[in-house]
Amino acid sequence: MVNIRLATEEDIPRILDLYHELTISLSQVEMGRRPSPDDYRRVFAEICADPRHELLVAEYEGQVVGTVVLLIVPNLSHSATPWALVENLIVAQKHRRRGVGKLLLEYVVARAKEKGCHRIELCSDKRRREAHRLYRSVGFEASAYGFRIYF
Repeated sequence: MVNIRLATEEDIPRILDLYHELTISLSQVEMGRRPSPDDYRRVFAEICADPRHELLVAEYEGQVVGTVVLLIVPNLSHSATPWALVENLIVAQKHRRRGVGKLLLEYVVARAKEKGCHRIELCSDKRRREAHRLYRSVGFEASAYGFRIYF
């Protein structure tokens, strides 16, 4: 059975391992950076201190096999209701196609509803077609063009 919970500091190394499976390319700012364990602990503490930022993990048989970030964004439009952003959804390669990603997405969708959000969004690389099928299976629709600038 998969358990979804807030990440702890002890989860940082495994989360970073999972992120290596997710990263498609690096920005100029990231090139050559070698954050120390203290850097990661500092950022983790910042995440934990922000009540609108949830770093979650999926645990199976005592091991972290997936992770996702949920951000709740305050908003003056849409009758002053917040919206939610999903980031860094990743499931370990050997645990994919077993429902872990779907459980993580369903969890963050439910959390966004609990928080009174009027919508939830995520961005995905155009090449990640399997991921797109997963998002659609949970109810996400391709509804906009995404634009970004990497630094």
